Amino acid sequence: MRRGSRTWSRRWPATTTEPILAQDLFVYGTLQPHAGTRMGEWIAARMAHAEPAWAPGRIFAVKGGNGWFPALLPARSGAGVRGTLCRLDLRPGDLARLDRYEGREYRRICLPVRLASGRRAPAQIYVWRAPQPKAAPVIRDGDYLGWLARTGRRPFTTLRNGT
Repeated sequence: MRRGSRTWSRRWPATTTEPILAQDLFVYGTLQPHAGTRMGEWIAARMAHAEPAWAPGRIFAVKGGNGWFPALLPARSGAGVRGTLCRLDLRPGDLARLDRYEGREYRRICLPVRLASGRRAPAQIYVWRAPQPKAAPVIRDGDYLGWLARTGRRPFTTLRNGT
């Protein structure tokens, strides 16, 4: 059966499958499929493809709830932020769920990311809305998961709004 198609038979009533939207999302923190978080697992379950990528900007670490999460401030140049470009197969409501998880502190925008091959690709990415908090440490190499490993800190895992 094709995605988004109608099926019918004498034994089974007509049904409609939910349409699937292919979406490129750059993730650099707790949403990374290998981050060891519940939302990272949620992303991994919807991934059609993933590859390492870098986004223009810098990140800092914010303490929240039971762990740390990164916040990205976009920039035109610089070393960049290391993450994963994920091609996701999303159903209606999935982007809204991601937006709720990220909360009001972030907004989702489209930015070009650089792949390991050097090619650039547009992707949705969550960026920090406010100025950098004064006590937030800068992650100079742009690698949030590496920073967690180096410092022994734990990722933020408290779920918001049931996500």
